[in-house]
Amino acid sequence: MMAARELFVKKGYRDTTTEEIARRAKVTKGALYYHFKSKEDIMCGLVKHLTDKHFARLEEATKSKQSPAEMLRFLLTDSGLGPERKMRENIDFFVQAMRIPRIKKHLNKEFGRAVDQFVRTMDPKYGPKKQLRQIAVFTYSLYHGLRIRKVLDPGIVDVAAQIRLFDSMLKGECCRKAAKTRKR
Repeated sequence: MMAARELFVKKGYRDTTTEEIARRAKVTKGALYYHFKSKEDIMCGLVKHLTDKHFARLEEATKSKQSPAEMLRFLLTDSGLGPERKMRENIDFFVQAMRIPRIKKHLNKEFGRAVDQFVRTMDPKYGPKKQLRQIAVFTYSLYHGLRIRKVLDPGIVDVAAQIRLFDSMLKGECCRKAAKTRKR
């Protein structure tokens, strides 16, 4: 499967043939079709492998109660996504994968599963379950945006500062400070 991933990243999903995948993987085309019915099945297998790896790390991180800032820190620094170059490849890979309806459905299901896992382990001081879910969705959305921004302009994202800001926002400190400043 990793041979296919390399080709999908290099040439794109559409421009990669199963023959090239078999050649890169050093297997016959027959052996490839023994394990996968189509190129789409190969892409689905890759996405499932990557999401399973991510979820295993997430389960490890959420063994104890997490604040949204702690989760954001984990996602941005400890989730094992690797260097920005690798993230660029991941973005391109997942953009291609999302064009396949069953992969898009799988990724949305996995996103919901990750959000549910985070909600189960989030500190309840952040509100009722419905609010915790929205905070979890926001945390993941912030993570995705910061990772993409860091890929586009590595110098602009200060991960530690973003985590501190996010934490203070959730605690309401930003609003209180802004209100005090306006009163002066």
